[in-house]
Amino acid sequence: MEEYIMTIVWAVIFVLTIIIEVETAELVSIWFMPGALIALVLSLFDVKTWIQWTVFIVVSAILLILAKTVFRKKLLKSVNKEKTNTDLLIGKTAIVTEQIKNVEAVGSVKVNGNIWTARMENDSDTAMPGDKVVIVKISGVKLICRK
Repeated sequence: MEEYIMTIVWAVIFVLTIIIEVETAELVSIWFMPGALIALVLSLFDVKTWIQWTVFIVVSAILLILAKTVFRKKLLKSVNKEKTNTDLLIGKTAIVTEQIKNVEAVGSVKVNGNIWTARMENDSDTAMPGDKVVIVKISGVKLICRK
């Protein structure tokens, strides 16, 4: 009777991990699926319960550790990093189109015919429309400028 209970337990755990993964889509429970599946197969062959749990824990732990180390590095390398050449804007002169005030989180500049959100390098600095500023770096989608 116990072997049937464990088969049901492993099937439920397997299905729950699938449901959780589908709902979150953030690789939260995917690492437990293979462990649950292997334990389910072991339960079908009447392998002792403690062995099933041990296999489940070991397989899940190994996959979780691999996910945090090896798989993560490979996934990060495979992410398509589209080049935008925005780094070419650094050092260019831009014209302020909207007053730049870091404290109020406002400001924009025009460079190469495009309008960009802009902030000053120093929070105490401001720039008025028509002023020329030099782009010193890019932070997200904002140009960081200096007079």
